[in-house]
Amino acid sequence: MSGGDRMQLNARGGSAAGLMRLAGRTSWPYFLLLPTVALLFAFTLYPLLQGLWMSLFRRGLVVVPQVPDSIPVFVGLDNYLQLFADKDFVVSLLRTVLFVAVAVPLQLAAALGLALLLAPQTRFNAVIRTIVFFPSMISGLIIGVIWAWLFARNSGLVNYGLSLLGIPAVPWLEQDQLAQIAIVVAWVWGGAGFNMMILIAGLTAIPKDLYEAAAIDGTSPWRTFTRITLPLLEPSIVVVAVLGVLGAFQVYEIVVSLTTGGPGRATVFLVQNIYETAFKKPNQAGLAAAQSGVLFVILMVLTILQLRVVRRRG
Repeated sequence: MSGGDRMQLNARGGSAAGLMRLAGRTSWPYFLLLPTVALLFAFTLYPLLQGLWMSLFRRGLVVVPQVPDSIPVFVGLDNYLQLFADKDFVVSLLRTVLFVAVAVPLQLAAALGLALLLAPQTRFNAVIRTIVFFPSMISGLIIGVIWAWLFARNSGLVNYGLSLLGIPAVPWLEQDQLAQIAIVVAWVWGGAGFNMMILIAGLTAIPKDLYEAAAIDGTSPWRTFTRITLPLLEPSIVVVAVLGVLGAFQVYEIVVSLTTGGPGRATVFLVQNIYETAFKKPNQAGLAAAQSGVLFVILMVLTILQLRVVRRRG
């Protein structure tokens, strides 16, 4: 073999080895992502697809061959059409939409106020931030239990505080509208601390030079807030709003432990109605899956709209 042939073979071998090393470097990140993708598919995508498929059948939650009604029967979109005639579903959906419209802005306003108040890096503020953030670390069931005790008619601290002002005890959990207000208060309290931390992170990212220039120009605090703070904090506010909408539409644990859906069915929201349809109504698992499909579509559409609004404004 001539020297030229050997050089050509070595060049080919070197290029092949280089390509293999390059392929290894480029594929290694995807290999590292495999566990996350597998978990995402197993616990998110597959249940979602399974639920959408289940919504096309009339069936029981558990298929028992000896029980004919539990055996899946394909009905197409009939479950979705039936939803509009289901009074419990329509009422719970409207009640949930109203809850989102009231609770999310209140929680956002509370989180923004706390963030503006506690953003300065002081030792005292660090302690207060930890205290305010603490409710976000406990379960919604525990939050509901806490506020059920606070709102108790005869022994609750809320009514005790009102009695000091000469106001008679308020039946917070015994009247429809008062019970709904109690849920809003508990939900806002439970999530304001987490949202506060997101907004504080956004506030600390705003350049201090802008505030110094505004102070030199004699700009009023309100004008500084509306012209500098809010526009630059908008990405963080959008994150808080999206997370708030997603969480409010899925409110369940706080309601179950605070009011159990009462008085009557005055505080039964959409997720609780889905649970009752699936587990308490015989052979209605397909209908419950259709309700879950509607909830999924609502959340997806709202999230896409919020993100598109931000991109257009950006």
